[in-house]
Amino acid sequence: MKLVCAMLLFLPSPAGAFLFGGGSEKEAAAGLAKMRSAFEAADCTSVLESSAGFLDAKPPAAMREEAYGYMGRCYEYDGAPDKAISLYKLALGLYPENLLFTSRLALIYGQAGFPENAAPLFLKVLSVKTDDLEANLGLARAYAQLGFLSRAKEFYSRAVILQNFLDPAVLKEYAFCMLRKRDWSEALFIAGKGMSAAPGSPVWRLVEARVAAGQGKYYKALSAIEAAIAIAPSRQLRLERALYLLMGGLPRRAMDAADLELAADGRDPLASEVKGMALYALGKKAEAGPYFLKARGGGRFTAQIAEAFIKDIDPKPEEPCEK
Repeated sequence: MKLVCAMLLFLPSPAGAFLFGGGSEKEAAAGLAKMRSAFEAADCTSVLESSAGFLDAKPPAAMREEAYGYMGRCYEYDGAPDKAISLYKLALGLYPENLLFTSRLALIYGQAGFPENAAPLFLKVLSVKTDDLEANLGLARAYAQLGFLSRAKEFYSRAVILQNFLDPAVLKEYAFCMLRKRDWSEALFIAGKGMSAAPGSPVWRLVEARVAAGQGKYYKALSAIEAAIAIAPSRQLRLERALYLLMGGLPRRAMDAADLELAADGRDPLASEVKGMALYALGKKAEAGPYFLKARGGGRFTAQIAEAFIKDIDPKPEEPCEK
């Protein structure tokens, strides 16, 4: 035994490092420091180039955990979400309590359109950090995408409170989610906060208009949408105004509004649909038909409405009964 110990004393330093881990750990620490500096300098190319040599040095678990955080975020920044997902899954298997990996994986799933995968991960983060803004907002968005609007409301509410109602983009998201939910009082409350955060935006008047329309108060909706148009005129807002005119029982005024838009673009599907519905409301079904045919080439919702009117105007003859 003494002979073996004596022989070990004369081994070259790399061999001694291999047996005892000292040199290897120093090499790994140097590699990690290089990755850390590159990450802080936003040099993801260097971070990822250094990662192979760092991992080859068989670093201790704590060093590897830190490095995985740099590598994963660099994969994200470089537009490689698949690599980031694989890395974060590996990292979570090794370090299940690391909230960074949980949160980043949840955010990627949410942005990629997989809310069912994102939601439980965000919940895991919030079970530890209830005031985590990204997790509250991410979970709200995931629930909204899944159609769980009451749960989305809970976490949007937490997110806007954490932001002190100062982020207009998030306030807009929340307000439109409440419009989908038909939660008129909450939508109006958030629109009021939005007016304080971004008074020059037409969005809040648009929310007011849609709340009023949802309640069947079309004249009130007209007043609100006209206020939005005064702030920022747009074809979309003008045509929404035309729809309120139509639903408010003013088809001739709606038709005049649609004609103005069709004069600018005769193929506009929504303007064609408003014109067709106005003519239909006036009992001029034959004249309305060509406008619905134009509208059928628009988006899915516009096309579905147009198709329903077309079938009503010109129903297909019933098949003769077999004898």
